[in-house]
Amino acid sequence: MSGLPATVAPALIELDETDEAIIGLLRTDGRLPYRAIARQLGLTENTVRSRVRRLEESNTMRLVAVTDIEAAGFSMLLAIGVQVEGRSPEAVARDLATFPEVFSVNVVVGAQDIEVLVVSEDQAALNELVGKRLAAVPGVQRLTAALALDVLKNQPDWVPFHDGPLPDKAPDAGRAAAVASRSRLDNVDRRIVAQLSRDARRGNGQIAAELGVTEGTVRGRIKRMEEEKLIRLTAVTNIDRFGDALLAYIWIEVERSDRTREVARTLAQIPELGFVGVMLGRSDILAITMVRNTEHLAKFVHQRISLIEGVRRTQSTLGVNFVKHDYRMARIVS
Repeated sequence: MSGLPATVAPALIELDETDEAIIGLLRTDGRLPYRAIARQLGLTENTVRSRVRRLEESNTMRLVAVTDIEAAGFSMLLAIGVQVEGRSPEAVARDLATFPEVFSVNVVVGAQDIEVLVVSEDQAALNELVGKRLAAVPGVQRLTAALALDVLKNQPDWVPFHDGPLPDKAPDAGRAAAVASRSRLDNVDRRIVAQLSRDARRGNGQIAAELGVTEGTVRGRIKRMEEEKLIRLTAVTNIDRFGDALLAYIWIEVERSDRTREVARTLAQIPELGFVGVMLGRSDILAITMVRNTEHLAKFVHQRISLIEGVRRTQSTLGVNFVKHDYRMARIVS
């Protein structure tokens, strides 16, 4: 994704109630017309326009297209804990970030040294990715994977604006073809989404001119992709604006396996949790939230998670250094 040059680091701005209200509406629809926002909030259209520009230029908010993982051709989502030996976790994390299938890399403290989120098109590709390619990275001692069986909540509202280093090479032609064959997005769809991933408010006419298609084609395809939950046009806000915010990965074991989905549904109702998934491996459920420090994490787990009926025990890892996070990939949940 195109972004600000590395040498430019604009100060994040303080958000007032009006900013929060505008962001809230744009989370629901990243292309909501300024006039409609102004009407709902009792503002002028120019006020809305200038505030959105201010939020974007300060790197506080971005308006992007989030693509559903399965719609993009990836049938598998995994969370993998990485234990490191002989190298610094930061160095290993930078190497892991070069893999196209790895869309999130976070150096953590806890039972693991690094937490990564990866996608894969099928079992064969997953075996190669985990068993050969990731395992061969110097310093990787052990990989502990958990497969997401079902994602009940995935709201990339507050995210680190760390797209990470570009892959050192593109996926080979065979693997790229395999992904494309499973995708619900054809070539024109993917080119439209690529434009919207950089700016969700990019005009249909601009996109049409860039791609050499009609404006009606662009309009119709965007409408279809949204209605079918293939993409979500939304506002994301920079996690760095919270200052000392850290992401916590909370692994939850339930008392009985037949209560897993019941507990997961309860967890999904907690506003502070941005991700809730039923997992196979490591534990029964993975929940991800944002906390200020270890004390805040402990309080949240003990008072909000552990007291849920059916929860047996929890184990947490706390992110301390995001190396890569591509918020343009998610499981879009109705």
